[in-house]
Amino acid sequence: MRTVPGTGREEAMPLMFEDRKAYAQARRKATEELGRLDPGVVALERGVIFDPVKSTFEVPFLGETIAIGFPGGSVLDPQGRPLGGAVAVLALHYLVYRGEPLTREGWLAYRDMPGARHFASAFEQMAEKRLAAHFDGCTEELGRAALYMAGRHSEVAEFAFELPAYPRLSVLVVLWPSNEEGEGSAKFLFPARAPYYFHSEDLAALGVVLAERLIAQEMREIGRGCPY
Repeated sequence: MRTVPGTGREEAMPLMFEDRKAYAQARRKATEELGRLDPGVVALERGVIFDPVKSTFEVPFLGETIAIGFPGGSVLDPQGRPLGGAVAVLALHYLVYRGEPLTREGWLAYRDMPGARHFASAFEQMAEKRLAAHFDGCTEELGRAALYMAGRHSEVAEFAFELPAYPRLSVLVVLWPSNEEGEGSAKFLFPARAPYYFHSEDLAALGVVLAERLIAQEMREIGRGCPY
């Protein structure tokens, strides 16, 4: 739980945001589940490569490739360094989680995901408002950062980019710059199939990771960060 500033009201937050021990617990459970699955079936269903010689899954993530050991659950970045935190847990969950896709079509807001209402306010603050504040006044840099992460422009809006989070799951980020009518805003939108691959808590974590990576990429390119 956390207290919402200015209200005194408490709201739920994803466990991975408020309790770092949850990372270790979630990772251990996901590794156990992975070890019980057929790697060939997982690879086919999730659109990833399984190397039987190395006993490793190759999981594309935002233009890079994460290596996941089977059945031990090691998670390595493209340079072979161990990954931890939300990125590692999300990669494992992408391989093992199986939920229920929605029957609706099109891109949906996070609040439309099953169970998301408990984390919606935290998601808005930690992902969407953070992204909008950073890129307001430098919208072109958002496009450059998205393209670096293997994203592509979407016709949904002028500043909308589809990011290939995983082979079977893309996320749409849309930015509306501030103008004389009001302040800027941003949205992360998910396809209706998203709940099949991730629980709502994972989707919240994914949105925060995407926001962090877009901001970090812009700051690496510009050297000082937006706005300026």
